[in-house]
Amino acid sequence: MRVSSAIRTALMFAAVAFASNAQASPIRYELTGTGTGKIGNTSFTDANIDMVAIGDTANVVSIVNMGLTFYATPFSTFTIAIGGIGTATITDISELFVIPQAVPGFTTVPGVVFGRTDNPPDLTGITGIGFNVSNALAGYTGATGIGPITDKGAFGFIQGCSTPGHDSCIHTSLGLLSFSSNPNTPQDVTSQTTFTAATVPEPATLFLFGTGAAALFGRRSRARRAKRM
Repeated sequence: MRVSSAIRTALMFAAVAFASNAQASPIRYELTGTGTGKIGNTSFTDANIDMVAIGDTANVVSIVNMGLTFYATPFSTFTIAIGGIGTATITDISELFVIPQAVPGFTTVPGVVFGRTDNPPDLTGITGIGFNVSNALAGYTGATGIGPITDKGAFGFIQGCSTPGHDSCIHTSLGLLSFSSNPNTPQDVTSQTTFTAATVPEPATLFLFGTGAAALFGRRSRARRAKRM
């Protein structure tokens, strides 16, 4: 699903600005469902797919044009687990692209797209790998936790990738990845995916929480000992 061409008019001359996040933190995005395709020399059919990506809420970018706002978050890591095969790291520069409202001519339902960035570091154009569309995503920016949301969605990529005249397939640690379908009308698919996002506490935050809990426990222990004296 080529998002860049599907909403080219909406993104033309887009103004890009970093969304403000006073308390930036890592965020984990996950998309699960089933898919059919090939990775390396191994084919899979209706296999369980689990995509997991890590971004940072400080890096969420807003794209505003023609009264429409989109959001994009670059991934620092991106993996795909394929049932019966294993887990591979996607090595192409990739991102989460968020469509928080209907876009005329593209989708009537808000959604999120996991995809390969077309012209990094510019995040305005991606080629989709997996998506989820749901009214529950209305107004979502990608900067907070949400879900799990199970609704219409699919995994797909440009058919004929890596053949003459086509883009390369998806580069992974287990070889090139491709899918047998490439849905271009998100709300019309009959399959489903589940999207979940969760912020990940920084190690320092976890340490402070731990020391705070230890101090609280110590105070309570001392109070109990004082009562016994």
